[in-house]
Amino acid sequence: METIPSGGDQPWAQRVILATASLARRDTQTAGDGQKSEGIGIVSFLTAILVSVIIFFVQLLLFILLRNKLARVFKPKTYLVPERERTESPPNNFFLLIRALIKYNDREVINKCGLDAYFFLRYLKTLLIIFIPICAIVVPILVPLNYVGGRGKNIDFRNSTDSDSSSNSNSSTDSTDPAFVPTGLDTLAWGNVKATETSRYGAHLLMALLVIIWVCSVFFFEMRAYIKVRQDYLTSAEHRLRASATTVLVNSIPSKWLSEDALSGLFDVFPGGIRNIWINRDLTSLLDKVNLRTEIHAQLEAAETELIRAAKKVQLKRRNAEEKKQRKGLSKKEKATRQAEEDAEAKRMANSGEGTNDGKQHHVPHTLTNVREESDSSSSSSSDSDDDDRKSHMSDDSSVAVLKNIKGAFNKAGDQMDEFGTNNGFMSLARKSAVPGEDGGSQPHGYPSFAAHRAQTHSRGPSSASAGSTKAIRGNGPVTVEGNTVRKLDNINDMYNMEEPKFWQFWKTPAGGYASPVPQQNEGDDYVGKQGTEERTLWQNIKGLLPFTGEKATETGDYPAVYFNEDYKVEEEETEAEWAKYLKKKDRPTHRLSPWGISWLPGLPLISQKVDTIYWCRKELARLNMEIEEDQKHPERFPLMNSAFIQFNHQVAAHMACQSIIHHVPRQMAPRVNEISPRDVIWGNMALSWWQEWVRTGAVTLMVLAMIFLWAIPVAWTAALGQLDQLIQQTSWLGFLRDSKALENAAKAVAGVLPAAVLALLLFLVPRILSILGEIKGAKTGAQKSEFVQVFYFAFLFVQVFLIVSIASFFAASIDKLVDNITELDSVKAVLDLLATNLPKAANYFFSYMILQAMSTSSGTLLQIGALFVWFILARIFDNTARSKWARNTNLSDVNWGTFFPVYTNFACIAIIYSVVAPLISIFAVITFGLLWVAQRYSMLYVTRFEVDTGGVLYPRALNQTFTGIYVMELCLAGLFFIVVDDSGTHTCTPHGIVMIVSLILTILYQILLNKSFSPLFRYLPITFEDEAVLRDEAFQRAQDRRFGLTADSDNEDNEGPGEAGRDRHAAEKPSTSMESRDDIELSNIQPEKSKGGVARIANPVKKVGSWAKGGGKQVGSWAKDGGNQLRKLALMDNDSRAAEYRRKQRSKDLEAQRAIGEALYGGIHDEIEDLTPEERDVLVRHAFLHSALRARRPVVWIPRDDLGISDDEVRRTRSYSEHIWISNEGTALDSKVRVVYGRYPPDFSEIDLINL
Repeated sequence: METIPSGGDQPWAQRVILATASLARRDTQTAGDGQKSEGIGIVSFLTAILVSVIIFFVQLLLFILLRNKLARVFKPKTYLVPERERTESPPNNFFLLIRALIKYNDREVINKCGLDAYFFLRYLKTLLIIFIPICAIVVPILVPLNYVGGRGKNIDFRNSTDSDSSSNSNSSTDSTDPAFVPTGLDTLAWGNVKATETSRYGAHLLMALLVIIWVCSVFFFEMRAYIKVRQDYLTSAEHRLRASATTVLVNSIPSKWLSEDALSGLFDVFPGGIRNIWINRDLTSLLDKVNLRTEIHAQLEAAETELIRAAKKVQLKRRNAEEKKQRKGLSKKEKATRQAEEDAEAKRMANSGEGTNDGKQHHVPHTLTNVREESDSSSSSSSDSDDDDRKSHMSDDSSVAVLKNIKGAFNKAGDQMDEFGTNNGFMSLARKSAVPGEDGGSQPHGYPSFAAHRAQTHSRGPSSASAGSTKAIRGNGPVTVEGNTVRKLDNINDMYNMEEPKFWQFWKTPAGGYASPVPQQNEGDDYVGKQGTEERTLWQNIKGLLPFTGEKATETGDYPAVYFNEDYKVEEEETEAEWAKYLKKKDRPTHRLSPWGISWLPGLPLISQKVDTIYWCRKELARLNMEIEEDQKHPERFPLMNSAFIQFNHQVAAHMACQSIIHHVPRQMAPRVNEISPRDVIWGNMALSWWQEWVRTGAVTLMVLAMIFLWAIPVAWTAALGQLDQLIQQTSWLGFLRDSKALENAAKAVAGVLPAAVLALLLFLVPRILSILGEIKGAKTGAQKSEFVQVFYFAFLFVQVFLIVSIASFFAASIDKLVDNITELDSVKAVLDLLATNLPKAANYFFSYMILQAMSTSSGTLLQIGALFVWFILARIFDNTARSKWARNTNLSDVNWGTFFPVYTNFACIAIIYSVVAPLISIFAVITFGLLWVAQRYSMLYVTRFEVDTGGVLYPRALNQTFTGIYVMELCLAGLFFIVVDDSGTHTCTPHGIVMIVSLILTILYQILLNKSFSPLFRYLPITFEDEAVLRDEAFQRAQDRRFGLTADSDNEDNEGPGEAGRDRHAAEKPSTSMESRDDIELSNIQPEKSKGGVARIANPVKKVGSWAKGGGKQVGSWAKDGGNQLRKLALMDNDSRAAEYRRKQRSKDLEAQRAIGEALYGGIHDEIEDLTPEERDVLVRHAFLHSALRARRPVVWIPRDDLGISDDEVRRTRSYSEHIWISNEGTALDSKVRVVYGRYPPDFSEIDLINL
């Protein structure tokens, strides 16, 4: 039995190729290919890897030919992402491309791809650092010692052609038997040393110790590097501006502490106080409605599009018929001319932004200005004139301006994109001037400058809680309360517990002790008492254990009874509508409803009701829109969860809160998690208590362990299916296939393809199943789920890909025999003997395995067979609406790091295990990791986009998992040393084995000490970094102020040294380079200079910079001290207007003078939070950790516009049917072949969604 190598997120086609190649090597024996490859010769080995080499060069050649012609597939990150993530287009020459990949700056990789991508590439590079010296030292020493004067010398032996020799090599005789004669590549391995030359094993011992010391040393330095890089990233000024840097998720909060007052009073002991608190509510029912609305909305869009296209096809058919009646018909040239004219008109319609848009009163904040104005209008009482002024800015013109000059973008990406059809319905925009006043111009209100913002956020005073969790707790005025706040105490006796316990109440403490801490509450003790009496029933507790269940929202029944126009008559539409001129009622889109109200079941013929899709979707969409918006207005209807997000003013406070013991009762208010991205939250698991998580974790762990060992059963079934022809002859119940030659041939044909497909499917399902189990376990974030998958997916791969392959005779038996084999492992010696007698036999198999992975996976990563298949086949079949085509164009591929790391960690373990037993594997390891490093580096720089980052936390776990390879190598070598005998039958290498056992113990101790020393720094920042981070914040602030034009270069020179002023000016005025054609502030530009000793130093550092209040007082200015609301507005209006004016000028720059590809698509979109003013950041952060169901907006039904008026008529009729539906045909059209084309983003698109908080 053989387990096929798995590639995690490898393309499906690649897994099929690997599975097919592996199944092709099967024979009728039950043992795995790992042991059957023993004794393979060089010629046979080269023949075995020839397939992988051919696959490599074919895929590489296709990549070289296509990569410059299909920019959307092979280099979308050069133009289809926001500017900060964009990379310079790679050289056209392939060899120059390789050079550019090697020389690409690592700091740029961090900035553009994130820490996860950087550390993954660093892991591959680390493996190269490990195995290159092993190749240079171990291979030249051990290979000659193994071969010269060895038992066998026939290195070219072909076991595949000699049946006698084949049976000898595959027999039960092991390599330690003196009568055994190694052949082929085994002559270069451990087992070829003669019994008279056992002293040579001393060199193997020495090399093994050197390998262990070298690997452990590299891991030590890598741990140090990981901590330093992560600390630099977390303390950068850009990262510290994000909400994720200062926000902590607190779980298992007791009910009496589950209020903003209580949490604020508890956590304000940390420096800087609290900025925001979001107490989570169980919005499962609302989220279900939002998900259902998304499905129905997409169904309605598709049905409306299908109706319009069908009518247009009928009109064209009628026109062609009429033309034939009048004359013979148009010539090909005339048809081509007319099609060109129709395409030009469709392009004009798509680009013009014209069309009908009903439902605009449901405003989508397209820009930050819109969001800020909405926040102002909801949080302040402004005059009517101010309200009118603000409304004048609320338009969606910016979404059109965002795409201006898109023609130049795609032309510069290569005219071949249209030629190959990779525009997927996109019509380039005509060149237009920037929309005036889009985000600039005078605003009715001013907002605090960055200096004032930092003064507020760096104050030591506490914060006063607001009434609602959707607003910032910190007010706009200066903080008036200093230090920690405590609750008001009316009676000193309340602090003591005076109740005498009964004799039998042994669990109670003696009277006279202090009472349990009481949270700060506005409602006093009555509130605490009320909260304490709320008990859950037994059924509620049991229900809480079950996955994906939760308390339902309170049924209020106060939804409006009517959500559509009751006077609307469908009969009139069927006769008077524009579509009725071309189609009959039976031609309209229809579908069957899901039976028994189960939404995920498909409609069944003769059982499910058949309905008109458009009429039914209109009604359901109007109802869901109305109900969702009503629920969003009243979140208090939904029960509270026992978790909350708490945002501090200082990053150090968040890290201190995570490491402190918060609650006096065990397992309460724990665990606490920091560095959480709002996009990465799994809201369904927020209500789980600690004991519920424990129960789920235990159940999921048992399921995963069972899956790891029982997965071999379906894998073995695929092997049996591959030998169907022999099963037909040997099995009686398949006799009916022997009776029919046609059936037998058909079955054999299916058996040739089905095993590979089934096996690839089995391996494809493993990481997906683990991901689902990770969510059931109770992971609160996607990062936690990735960590869970990384742990168990590595265990699965190590057992299935390595152990079962190399120890196949142990596992390849019946269940009873397997149990007997396990019971025989009753001692350490039995385990060592098992490893020693089986692992060396599989060495040659893993030679082929690693080179196959290196060649096929690396070239497959470059060619992206799956992406090509999706783009040219699936997209043409399934992408029929404007939204689906837009999403296909703009959504780039992503990486699931939890399934990505374990694949390569398993490679590393296998290579380490055989580095001494079969030294040649080090050469294949270098080839494997070198090719994969180049391929993955290209993919991450030019293809894959990373929207969610775990902060690199998977890297130290990958290093720790690699220790598994060291341990197995030490156990295997110890067993091999113990069973070595000389020509007189004496165990001469027993001391060597003892040394390996001792080295195993020392390695375990080393790993424990390594993790004990470094693990506190894996996730949390030390205090020593805070002052340095504040200095970088101040330098970044000054650079941003100059960049926005808020301050002059000479403003602070009187108080700054020349070095500091020069660095700030350089940060703000960095000239464009070939890699960075922009004037944004980069991470590398704000790093402090390094002294000769490598210690960060700042010229003329600000003394006592740790006092945020003092430093902030200088920056606030007189307005913060004097108060005066009107004076503050006047003082700040100019600063904010300058910042808006700066962004307006950025949008109106000449695209031809920049990299027009990216600027046309993302120019002017502020996806980076440091591009925003402090007030804009504050507005966004207020809603950052609101439940996704509360932030969901009404979607627009985006349908194509046509020249028949059907689309406009559908918009009008939908609007007359219900005011709760938003429908639009702006920016879309039908071309001459009745294909949907578009020239802008959907009307409900908002640049706010791009900002990573």
